[in-house]
Amino acid sequence: MFRKVETTVSMFVEQLGMFLLVLMVLVVCLTVVTRYFFSYTPSWSEETALLCMVWFGFLSMALGVRDDLHLSITILDRVTPKFMMTPVALFKYLCTFGFGAFMLIQGLTMATVGLRNKFPGLGLSSAWLYSAVPLSGCAVMIYSVEKFFLILMGKTGKNDAGEAV
Repeated sequence: MFRKVETTVSMFVEQLGMFLLVLMVLVVCLTVVTRYFFSYTPSWSEETALLCMVWFGFLSMALGVRDDLHLSITILDRVTPKFMMTPVALFKYLCTFGFGAFMLIQGLTMATVGLRNKFPGLGLSSAWLYSAVPLSGCAVMIYSVEKFFLILMGKTGKNDAGEAV
């Protein structure tokens, strides 16, 4: 069941990220064309591109946790004895889960505060911008739990090069 939830979350995050990236590129291209050829800049274009960029960035970060693409200090992997690798990996995903929980809690606070502000060009509440943080935090938590239990079940590990398998 958890695998089904993780697959659904992954598909949603990936599809939304792709949509936002394409939308951002289209909006920026439209802005450039209208600015240089018609001396007109739509009032909503900069805010729309910003909104897409922020959402895309946070969703990509969550996918980085899923795919182990995040930055890590590999020196610890090289100097840690083999029998300590599993506890260190478990601790890493506990910390990542904690960071996701922090994003969820603080992101909800930011979105609540953002309800009082509006984007002037779009007329949307600023909460739309800040909502990327708690949504990404939830995804980070889901991916961390998955990695944690995969390690506990012995279904993942590191190869000789120190890369996740």
